[in-house]
Amino acid sequence: MPFFTPHLVPEITQSSSSQAEYRSRGKLARHTLLLSMFGVMLYLSACSDRKSSNLELLPIETYLQKPGDFLGNRYVLRVQIEEQLKWEKGLGRVLAVVAEGSNARLPVFVSESAGDNLHVGQRYELQAIIEKGGLIYVEALQKY
Repeated sequence: MPFFTPHLVPEITQSSSSQAEYRSRGKLARHTLLLSMFGVMLYLSACSDRKSSNLELLPIETYLQKPGDFLGNRYVLRVQIEEQLKWEKGLGRVLAVVAEGSNARLPVFVSESAGDNLHVGQRYELQAIIEKGGLIYVEALQKY
């Protein structure tokens, strides 16, 4: 004696094909959702990288007049490397840079751990602290 009656077989087959269709649509929806979330995460991380700091821009003209007034303060500078003045293995380098919106050359110290492969003409956003003597010490840098 058959377990299924002949008139129920098409309904069961149709039901199982509908379930398979729903499963494949569910997988597609989940993958689409995951890809969308991944895209949003990438976009947000890219945006947050551009705004890497809450620091204010170093007021170049005021700094040049009285660098001692800025000791211990942290700033952001957007610069282009103009010249490498000194390099010492294991320590770092002193660079002459020109900040955006200024024609003045500024000396900055970049430790070996903060950056390597720096070349004349490259542009960087620097996070820096003003140390004794008014020298600008770069704590972090990022190409732009």
